[in-house]
Amino acid sequence: MKTNKVFYYFLFLLIFPLSIYSQSGSKLPKGISDAFKNGNSTELSTFFNNKIELILPTNSDIHSKQQAQFMMRDFFQTYSPKSFNIIHEGIRENATFAIGKLTSTRGNFRVVILTKNEGGNELIHQLRIEKQDD
Repeated sequence: MKTNKVFYYFLFLLIFPLSIYSQSGSKLPKGISDAFKNGNSTELSTFFNNKIELILPTNSDIHSKQQAQFMMRDFFQTYSPKSFNIIHEGIRENATFAIGKLTSTRGNFRVVILTKNEGGNELIHQLRIEKQDD
C-alpha cells in the first residue's frame, strides 16, 4: 500500500509540470510557421508590426509593413521554401521568440522571429534570416 502512495506521488510530480507546460501551448502563432512553409509573404505580413526590423542575407534595415512584405516576397521567389521547422521557442519578459530552420531550393537558413503582444495580437517586430553553411 505504501509503495502505491509513493508511486502516485512521483507520478504526480512528473505529470503536474508537464500539464502546466502543455496548457501554455505554442508560443508562436501557427500562421507564421504556415506562411514560411508555403512561402506566402502576404500571409506572413499579417503578423508584421507597422515597423519591422528585417534582416535578410542581402539587406538589413527597419521597414514599413508593406516594404517588408515586398522584400519577403522577393526572398521567397529567390529561395522557394521546401520546409520550415521551429527548433526552439521561448518567452522573455513581454516578448516571444522563436528559432527555426528554413530549407529552400537554394540552401538552408536560420530564422529568428521576435514577436510582441500589441492590442491582443502577437506581431513580429524583428525577423532575421541568416544563410547557414551545410
